[in-house]
Order: sequence, then C-alpha cells, then structure tokens
Amino acid sequence: MRVLYVQYSNPGAYPPLVRGANLLAESGAEVRMLGTQVRDTDALNIQPSRRIDVRLMTEAPEGWRLKAHYGRYGAWVAREAAAWKPDWIYASDLLSAPIALALAALTRSRVVYHEHDAPSDAHPSWIIKRCLDARRVLLRDADLVVTPNAERSARVAAIAGGRTVITVWNCPRRPAQRPPLRQSPDLLRVVFRGSVNSERLPLSAVEAVARVQTPMTLDVAGYETVGSRGYLATLTSYAESLGAGRRVRVLGTVPEDELAVICEQCDIGLALMPMTSPDENMRDMAGASNKAFEYLWYGVTPLVSDLPDWRETFVEPGYALVCNPTKVQSIAAAIEWAAEHRTAVREIAVRGWERLRLDWNYESQFAPVLDAMWGQSANRTSRPTGTAVEAECVS
Repeated sequence: MRVLYVQYSNPGAYPPLVRGANLLAESGAEVRMLGTQVRDTDALNIQPSRRIDVRLMTEAPEGWRLKAHYGRYGAWVAREAAAWKPDWIYASDLLSAPIALALAALTRSRVVYHEHDAPSDAHPSWIIKRCLDARRVLLRDADLVVTPNAERSARVAAIAGGRTVITVWNCPRRPAQRPPLRQSPDLLRVVFRGSVNSERLPLSAVEAVARVQTPMTLDVAGYETVGSRGYLATLTSYAESLGAGRRVRVLGTVPEDELAVICEQCDIGLALMPMTSPDENMRDMAGASNKAFEYLWYGVTPLVSDLPDWRETFVEPGYALVCNPTKVQSIAAAIEWAAEHRTAVREIAVRGWERLRLDWNYESQFAPVLDAMWGQSANRTSRPTGTAVEAECVS
C-alpha cells in the first residue's frame, strides 16, 4: 500500500502526521510526504527513512507571489502522484483539500481527510472560498474523515449528512521506558513547548513567573506562527520589564532529541487554552492538543486551563494541575503549590504516564484509521502479517 501525504506546510510541524506516517510505515506501507519549507521550522524536519520519503518545496513567499507558489506546489504534487500511483491520498489542511480532490480524480486513489484545524467559513479570499468548497466535498465523499476531538467529529458528521467520522486524539506514541524524573528539589522548572502565541502562552503567565517567591525558571521551546510574528520578542521584553529576564528563557525551535533532555528535567508543563474564544479549534482542544500528552510522556505534570472538558479529562482523574490563565494569581498559586508538593507533582506525572501506556497513545488512537486503510486497500495490496504495529495494538 502506498500513501501520499499532501500538506501545504512543513509536515514535521504536525506531530500527529509524523506519528501516523510512522505507524503506516511500520505496518508495511510505503509513505511519501510532500510539503513545503516553513520559516523557523527546519529543526522539526522529518528525517527520511527506508519507508518514508519526505520532500519539501521552497518556503512560500508572502503577498501576491503566494498564489503562484501554491499553483506550482499543486502541479508538482500532481506530477509526483501520476508517476508514483498511490493507493491513498492523505490530506490534513484546508489548502490541501482541492489538491486532494484533483489527485483522487487523476489517480483513482482513496482519500483520508484528517482535519486538525477547522477553518472559518467567513473569508474574503477567492482561493480560500474554493478550498472551503473542496473541504465540503471531502467531508462528504472522502473514504475516511478524521478529527482530533469528539465535539469536532460531531459537527463534521452533521455537515456531511451524518456520515461516520473517526476521532483520533493527538497522543504521543506508546512510551516504552519510564521517564527518569530528574527534577531538582531546589529549583522548580517549568517548560512550554510548541507554537507560541498570546493565547497559548499569555503574558499573564510571564507575570506569574515574576511574582512567585519560589526559585524557578520557564523555558520556552517553540516557534512563532504567521499570525504571531514578533510575540517572542514581546514576551522577552515583558519578562525583563518585570525583573524576570533571567527566569524566562526563550530557546526557539528545538530539535526533538534536545527537547527531550529539557523536558526530562522539568516539573511543570504549560498547556493553557483561552477561557473563551470565537475559534472552535480553541474551544474544543481537549484531546486535540498535543502538549498535555507530550508532557506526561516525559514525566512532566501538565498545568491546564480550568475549562469543563479539560477538568473532566485531565484534572479530575488526577493527570494534571489546573489554573485560570487569565488570572495571574491563579497561575502563580498553582506554581507555588507545585513547589511545595514535589512528591504529589511526581505522582501526577507517573499516573499520567501509566495512562499513556494504556490507551492515551497513538497506536491505540490511530488503530481504526490504520485498519480501515489496509482493509479498503485489500483489493490492491495485502497488509503484511506480524508487523510491529499489529503487535502493539493488541491489548
């Protein structure tokens, strides 16, 4: 089975795409990922392997030249698909929707539409409107439709006339080795990882870091998105104005192996969501957000927003701490509590790690997609038996 990933972005910036591609490759599929270079994400580039071929076009320019770049990308992907003849097209963003439809018609491939971010229907751009039209067709006609959150799946199913939509939480791979839990008793270390903006890492968090009395640091390992250029400079400047410049360390985009070393030495990981938002993606992030799961993978206790779905999923079962990210005192109190209750913080991290072993892992979450893709490809290629993925998915 051949699977062609189409992503008008750097697919390495989407951890669930990488995990799914690896699981497909481990199950015996050939995977090719066609994306583009994106500013500040080179450290996240996927390393090609024997069964995963990754190719990136040059970075998209800004302004009117972006349309020409998108056209060249579509033509390039069409040539690759016509030559390679994939069994499946795997599309995961709005801009890939019309390309996926065209490729399916060109190659007679089946289509997975795995929507990580739901788009807004209100957009003045003619191209975006055509992409939205293509999305509506894909939601109805794609062989498989996947979202990372149950509420989103329900909305998509309603839009598509009641079709089946698979929910796949954005969990990490199943951990094999217990994290070292190397936290220092003298210094509380807090980490933030991932894309940075004012909603995910608000200035209130920086003010809380400056306010707490306990010795601590905040490491920010992340990158700015198109809509948040300059925010890291604002964050750094704000920390310095509060006298917390030495406590807040902006590391930029960090390769995964280096990030692992940083996380393994930390106590708390910030996984904050806005308390209110007009964006449905921000409202329905429990399960869709990578951060909380990834922190637990490294033995780090997540600090999450006091929202009903987050409280039900993470806080009440004992997998996370909670705060109101709009209130400086709430964030500071959570940090102070963690500093005074190190043993309890470690117990939360271990409990969460055990849950990752059980079912909060991508092997378990992605299994319905993997099985459906191999099952629907049976008339073309047979799934190899005895693969590592099949063994891991057996409970």
